[in-house]
Amino acid sequence: MIAIFAVCGVCLSAHAQEKREIELTAQEILARVDRILEYPRGQLKGKMLHIMPDGTSGLITFTGSIADNDFLLKFSNRDRGEHLRVLYNLGGEDVWVYNVHAIKLFHKIDIDKYDSVCGTNFYYIDMSNADYQNNYNAMITGGAVVKGIECHRLKLEPIYRGGAYGQLTLYASKSDSVPVRIDYHDTDRVVFKSLSVVKTMTKNNRIIPIRYDMLDIRKGTVTILELYGFDDTVTFDAKVFYHQRLGEKE
Repeated sequence: MIAIFAVCGVCLSAHAQEKREIELTAQEILARVDRILEYPRGQLKGKMLHIMPDGTSGLITFTGSIADNDFLLKFSNRDRGEHLRVLYNLGGEDVWVYNVHAIKLFHKIDIDKYDSVCGTNFYYIDMSNADYQNNYNAMITGGAVVKGIECHRLKLEPIYRGGAYGQLTLYASKSDSVPVRIDYHDTDRVVFKSLSVVKTMTKNNRIIPIRYDMLDIRKGTVTILELYGFDDTVTFDAKVFYHQRLGEKE
C-alpha cells in the first residue's frame, strides 16, 4: 500500500508540476506579445483606412507622442482637420479623450473604453497597449496554423468583468511570439472581431508591428491601421501627458 501511495503521490506531483509549467509558459508568451505590441518610444505617424461593405472608405491620420508609460495620439481627417486627442496614462490603463471641435474632455472608464475610435473597428482599449498580462489570465489550449505560420493558441480570460470582451483567443507565432491573430469574443463567447498583424519591421533589435487589420464580423467592415515615420530621438516634457492640458492650443 505504501508503494502504491508513493507512486500516486509522484503522479500527482508530476501533474501539478506540469500544470504550473503550462501556466508559466502561457504567461511567458503573453509577456513577449505585450513587448511586441508596445509602441516604440519617441514620435510616430499612422493612418487608419476604414472600409465599408459597399467598398467606400474613409481615411484618418494620426500622430503619436510616446513615452515610457504615457502616450498621446492626435487624430485628423481631410474634412475636419485635427478633431480628437486621446491620452493614455499608466501604461494605457487610464484613458482620456478630448473632442477638439466640441471642446469637451471625457474620462473613458469601464465600458466606455470599448467605444469606437473615430468610427473605426478599433476601440480605445485596443489602442491602449495596456498589458494583457495585467488584464487577462492566459492558458494554452493547443496549436494552430494561421496564414501558414505555426502558432500557440491561447485562451485569455479577463480578470476584471464588465467590459465588451468576454474572452480573447490569441494565436502567437511559435518562432517569435508575434500575435498573428487575436479573436475577440463578446460576453456570450461569440467571436465578433478579429485582429491580424499583417506586417512587421525590426528596429533596435525588436519586432514592431506596422500594419494591423481589424475585421468587424457583424458589420462586415475592415479597418487597416498602419504605423510609419518613427523618430526615436524625440523626447517630451511630462506636462504633455497631463489630461488637464489636452485642450490647450499648440
